[in-house]
Amino acid sequence: MASSSMITFAATLCLVAASAVAVPPATLQETCQSAGEQEALCVQLLSSSPAAQKTPVDTPGLAQAAVMAAGSNATETAAHLQRLFESEDLKKMSPELQRCVEDCTERYQSAAKFLGQASEKMTAGSFDEASVLIDGAQSVVTLCQRSCEGVPQGELTACTKGVDQLCTIAASVTRLVVQK
Repeated sequence: MASSSMITFAATLCLVAASAVAVPPATLQETCQSAGEQEALCVQLLSSSPAAQKTPVDTPGLAQAAVMAAGSNATETAAHLQRLFESEDLKKMSPELQRCVEDCTERYQSAAKFLGQASEKMTAGSFDEASVLIDGAQSVVTLCQRSCEGVPQGELTACTKGVDQLCTIAASVTRLVVQK
């Protein structure tokens, strides 16, 4: 009787351990569900990636594609803000908006740097470190948004919103790789 209960216990333990193993998503749609509100943008962004064409999808490849897209967007945003900061138009803006542009220029340059480093870490297979860098990029973007609260931003809102959304996608897909 004792050996029967030991076998039952061992079998139960094996079943519990097997159920705790994360199963990687098989499709792009399943992968992008992890992006929450950004699911549709995730599918649109990553559907052309070669990593999305595999069955099951190449989740590390999708994470790399998402980080590269976020990094490219952050670099473009930083360049746009830098041009705005250096333009004569800045002098026509309120002092609050001028400070906002200056602050966000620096923050988006930092975000672009973090995302570039995250891409390098992914290439080296260090997805856990990449995840931390993506979170860092998203944090500086959030700080930009907070520092500009209450300031009429016009074109700033449109150009800065995309990076935050792409960081959300990159972070969620990267977490799937880390959880494997």
